[in-house]
Amino acid sequence: MQLPNIDEKFIKQYKELLICGLLLFLAVAFGLRQVIVSVMKVQSTTQEHKKQKEKLKEAKKKLKDYEDANKRLMDKQSNIKKVFQPKTSTEDSIASFGGMFEDIIDYVKINNLMLRSVEYQINPSDDVIYSKFPTLYNVCNVQLMLVGTYVQLEGLIRDLTVYPYFINISEVKINPYEKDEQYIIVTMNITLYSKKQQSAASVVGDGAAKPNGGGAAGGLIQ
Repeated sequence: MQLPNIDEKFIKQYKELLICGLLLFLAVAFGLRQVIVSVMKVQSTTQEHKKQKEKLKEAKKKLKDYEDANKRLMDKQSNIKKVFQPKTSTEDSIASFGGMFEDIIDYVKINNLMLRSVEYQINPSDDVIYSKFPTLYNVCNVQLMLVGTYVQLEGLIRDLTVYPYFINISEVKINPYEKDEQYIIVTMNITLYSKKQQSAASVVGDGAAKPNGGGAAGGLIQ
């Protein structure tokens, strides 16, 4: 039995058509893959943004809780805590705070927070206590920038609340840490107070100049 003759030209055209169809199929498959990858990237980015928004919202809520707790604490501790008094007389404002700086840094280390930077300002004019009693108290506003977790920050604030001397946690700012989402960057302002060594004449002079000043610092135990 003889096979029917197949035109070679027909076979050549059929092969070309087959190759074109295969190339077209590969092109469509590649394009479809690229579309799927792009959609997955968009979905991943959207989910990541949603997570970041939720974390930022949670951080703001915790910050509000910290601020409310700190306000309640200030109202309470201002009536029971003593102002630090250096053991020896000194004209150096920094030295008048004794080991208070070291105590704060130790609390940071104990709670395993990373200390990025420390800045301080002596006797800030906008401090309420210093503006009314400049001859009675030294004031130091300490700004800490820290990196750690919420649990570590809670531990630090807990330690500061039981610190035996009068201090004021005036501000706590929380921002996400871009390199690792489980950590946060904390900027904390802590105001330290110490008694000045002054003569009886300066105390009388200060009281005469500002007879109503005692009400503003009524919580301090001298």
